[in-house]
Amino acid sequence: MPFAARPLKPAAALSVYSSYAAPEGLISRRTGITSEAALGSAGGLAFRALADMAHIRSLCSGYFPGELYRMAFGLTAEKRRTRLALSLNSNSDRPFNSPSETDLGFNFSRDLSAGSGTWIAGLNYSTRRSFMRGMPMPYLGYRYTTKDLTLVLPFMARWQASRSLALSASYQPIKYFKAGLSWSALPRLRADLEGGLALEQFLPAGRADKSQELFYQTSYISLKPSLLFSNLEITPAVGWQFSGLYYMGTRYDDYKAKTRLRGGPTIGLSLKYAI
Repeated sequence: MPFAARPLKPAAALSVYSSYAAPEGLISRRTGITSEAALGSAGGLAFRALADMAHIRSLCSGYFPGELYRMAFGLTAEKRRTRLALSLNSNSDRPFNSPSETDLGFNFSRDLSAGSGTWIAGLNYSTRRSFMRGMPMPYLGYRYTTKDLTLVLPFMARWQASRSLALSASYQPIKYFKAGLSWSALPRLRADLEGGLALEQFLPAGRADKSQELFYQTSYISLKPSLLFSNLEITPAVGWQFSGLYYMGTRYDDYKAKTRLRGGPTIGLSLKYAI
């Protein structure tokens, strides 16, 4: 998502997670770790680093790789109304094996005004985007914020319907989205219900055509109750993955060697520590 609301962030946070999904045709286990930390300020810029690493083990009767990795690293710099985010990703069976297994990108944005209603201009670039690959993509958006409502056109909305209930929805070009409901009536308990249509992109090192990628598309719903203990958050998850598919292609709508999947259950557990 090129731009969105800017919630308050902890000085540092570390999360570890594991999940298991069993749609018919592709059974997978995913374990990973994510971290972020404030790096301090220099020249009026506030710097922050992020990392996300995961291992995916799969059992499949088709050509989906039995072992994949997700590796993502980022650095952001902010100064009042200006923000720059640099990213280096490699989702592959052999991460960073070559430039063909690597995605390098940046996102630059600037608030053109101040107040509850703000116009935002930006430029987004990715060497492996699922559309307009390797082309800088300018964009113009609008963010409206009040005590109970955050609206970012055309990508995201969040409404605090009551003291304990919040609704949210977001859109990822070209056709992927998610919607959620968050309930937090008790001080140390929160429950999130989320569903949507998601897309992941992988760059297997042995593919014959380096311009192609492996796309994995899923529709899902999940329930995540979270228990809060001071700086520690424990979140189990249960859900269902509906019909999905994986395929090779040069972009998100280029369906080659398409394999359809039936539904199946998902479970997971994550631990997050923030300071």
